[in-house]
Amino acid sequence: MRAGLARTEARVVLVALCAMAVVLAHAAPAALHDACMLPERSAPAPGEAVRVSLHDSAVFPGPPVDWRPDLAREFFLVDAAGRLDLKDRVPEGRSPMARVSLRSPGTTVVALVSAPAYTVTPSREFQGRLKAEGHDDILEMRRTMKAAGRPGRERSRHYVKTLLNAGGVPSAVALSTLNLVLEIIPEAQPAEVRPGGRLPVKVRFEGMPYPGGLLCATHSGLAAGTGPYAWCGRLDRDGRASVPIEAPGWQLLRTTRLRALAGDDRADWVSYWAALTFEVPSDRSPR
Repeated sequence: MRAGLARTEARVVLVALCAMAVVLAHAAPAALHDACMLPERSAPAPGEAVRVSLHDSAVFPGPPVDWRPDLAREFFLVDAAGRLDLKDRVPEGRSPMARVSLRSPGTTVVALVSAPAYTVTPSREFQGRLKAEGHDDILEMRRTMKAAGRPGRERSRHYVKTLLNAGGVPSAVALSTLNLVLEIIPEAQPAEVRPGGRLPVKVRFEGMPYPGGLLCATHSGLAAGTGPYAWCGRLDRDGRASVPIEAPGWQLLRTTRLRALAGDDRADWVSYWAALTFEVPSDRSPR
């Protein structure tokens, strides 16, 4: 692990981390806090259409949730041929799946950027979530402002990616940045890591390293009752971490960024949520 990375065991208080937000009086239905995308399989054939679902990942993999076209600001893929907009593929209704066709062999990154959503969280739950998410600076700011007892009025956005390897063959696209506001970027091939190994990643916020942010990881086989995450650790001064991969199956990496917000009468804070999902096989056989 890189120097400066302070590891912590992921015994995060689930109630605080998974607290459901209360919606403003005239807002749309409640926005997810944790969200991720999962394709029906990670290694389809080139040219094959794959269904991708959106999940509430507070406890990974979580249940599928409704796609809402009005809340999808961007939906696109990036592969060896470049970027392809998928906004017209966003489905509508109760938990359908978007259909994405892979254009070429190698890695395809499917990404979703949400539109801003407004929520209000009761003060105790908001304070608990700030502590669980490692936002010590915001806790101190609220204490200094004597605002710790106030509800958390929040504007949030999600930046969600999932990796597919057409034909089961990874490519350098998996390591590329999509220039999202908050983004988790692998620095080694996720498809080549195995249980017991580590995956080096970097996190960028507005194009710059995100030092000190709390990055958490989990997998689809995590035993119930052990906490929402298998591992959490602080990003080093370069915004990097070496993430332990405990088990095969679908993996989730996620992080958040929160800062004060001015000029919006509906929110005092703006939050950014990033998630990356990929599958780790149990061996090196084709998938």
